[in-house]
Amino acid sequence: MIGVRYLADLLDHRSPRVAAVARPAWRKVSGAIGLDDYWSHRHHFQYYQEVLRLARAHVPAGRTVLDVGANDTRVLRRLDWFERRVALDVNPMPSQRGIERVQTDFLAYRADPPFDLVICLQVLEHLSDPATFARKLLEVGRTVIVSVPYQWPTGLHPGHVQDPVSEAMLVGWVGRSPVETRIVRNGRDRLIAVFPGSELD
Repeated sequence: MIGVRYLADLLDHRSPRVAAVARPAWRKVSGAIGLDDYWSHRHHFQYYQEVLRLARAHVPAGRTVLDVGANDTRVLRRLDWFERRVALDVNPMPSQRGIERVQTDFLAYRADPPFDLVICLQVLEHLSDPATFARKLLEVGRTVIVSVPYQWPTGLHPGHVQDPVSEAMLVGWVGRSPVETRIVRNGRDRLIAVFPGSELD
């Protein structure tokens, strides 16, 4: 599976349009022949637990939450105190009970009113223009939680175009200082940061 996952990441980096077309078919085939999906290999990662803890600490009475770049993750299922939970991705996502799916380019997405919480986990490092994307997160969320790989060496992951990412780089992209940060180790370090969003503006 590691080899298959590496090839999928490589295809996503080198030919994103081909990867986008191939991804739904691959999910069907892999499910039919019993290969584990993305989430089954990641659900135990400690940084997800830290994101949940930070969400509970910073938005304990939140009613709406948006997961940007949700992919196949099930993080929203654990944010069960939010009445409205929305998963957004440019690619198709699996159905989950009680969770809305929006398949669109996030930069074209409009949220009115803003969500109480926006999470964006392990996405910015894949983007050629992470600053525009990060600042859009602040527009659509009153509180924003972001995670990025922390100081991963260049070339370690073929889909990452921003490695190595530092805390200063993340703050520069967002254009605002976080109210809390954590570094969590899961084989390699991940930086999680909580930012004040649109209610500040």
